[in-house]
Amino acid sequence: MKRQLSIFSGFAHNTKYLLALEPMWAVFGGLIFYYAPLYMKEQGLSEIQMGIINTAGLFVAFICHLLAAPITNRLGRKRTTLIFDVISWSIPMIIWAFARSFWAFFIAAAINAIVRIVYVSWMCLMIEDSETSTRPRIFGILYILNYATGLFTPLSGLLIMKYGTVPVLRALYIAGFFSMTLMFVIRNKFARETAVGMELMKQHNGISFLESMKSNFRVIRKVIRDKTIILAGLVYVFTSFILSMNFFQILFMKESLGFTSSQLSLVPACSAVINVLMFLFVLPRLGRYREEKMLSVFLIVSAVGSFLFIFIPYRNLTVLLMVTSIIAVGGFLTQTFRDTVFMNKLGEHEKADMFAAVQTVTTLICIPSGYIAGFFYSVSPFLPFVTICILFSVTSAISFSLHRHPGKTLPGESA
Repeated sequence: MKRQLSIFSGFAHNTKYLLALEPMWAVFGGLIFYYAPLYMKEQGLSEIQMGIINTAGLFVAFICHLLAAPITNRLGRKRTTLIFDVISWSIPMIIWAFARSFWAFFIAAAINAIVRIVYVSWMCLMIEDSETSTRPRIFGILYILNYATGLFTPLSGLLIMKYGTVPVLRALYIAGFFSMTLMFVIRNKFARETAVGMELMKQHNGISFLESMKSNFRVIRKVIRDKTIILAGLVYVFTSFILSMNFFQILFMKESLGFTSSQLSLVPACSAVINVLMFLFVLPRLGRYREEKMLSVFLIVSAVGSFLFIFIPYRNLTVLLMVTSIIAVGGFLTQTFRDTVFMNKLGEHEKADMFAAVQTVTTLICIPSGYIAGFFYSVSPFLPFVTICILFSVTSAISFSLHRHPGKTLPGESA
């Protein structure tokens, strides 16, 4: 396996293995989330019900973000990631496979939202022992691995055309359950607890869970007094709102623009190819520029793409692929530089606390976004995408303030 990891040369031990195993999650995660709205619609759910489910997930996510740092610091990055990945992915995948009602999807989404605990522990596990200079490349590879799953959508589109959305998605959920669960076990075998994680486990095991929670709230108070972190947090808030609004993209393309399932399967595939080319030939040349500046540039690209999306002609596949490719490039590079900027500003010993703190505030603000997206779509299918264009424009303006005041790495506060 070490020979297979040569493409990750220069990365820390955990980074290599986490990235190498990521496709075992990403192949199924990417497909099921792309087709999830169609699957839910086929099962009789309305747009409002889908919005309620997304909002419920965000509420559970808010609670989990409050608990994420204390749990991660007490159990360690490695153990937390294993336990809560199994809970938040293996269990919901089985529920989704056999879901037939609103409440089944509601329960699955609520359990899946527990993944927000993993989001903190997994990010720390991958990043903490890495060099700061390698992080743009790390996040670039991570998002390429996730976008590359789009190469499988033409095959899934053909299967859906032949067998129907529900049978194919059920098979994907079941296959995903086995692939993800196996990945969690293999990753746990090869990963190592980080140096910072071992130190914090000793500290937090000597105090009560309540004291760990109090430490987290102290970090939240510190975060909201730092202008740079507030600006970075606002970028997270608006991009999270955009994600909720974009949930209905595939429904919009099918119901309002008239594309078939097989045509829609080409969208992720085309985006995946474009982004691989961006990673190979463009991202390496962007290292000479400040990450904050690049974040602003690609938020503008995303805003332009979202504006053009509103005006895609009915059943014009060529224009659809061109516009969604622009959106994909903007999204890929925005995420890469957003996460690089954000993680580089957090103190090494307080990364879990501070990352969880910002995610907690972000999720709290975003709780109603799922319902808002569903309500907007029920009023007019165009309304969520007009909102996305506005949000990208606002986020671009915020990011300009961020790269004009890059600030310093926040030192944080130890428990």
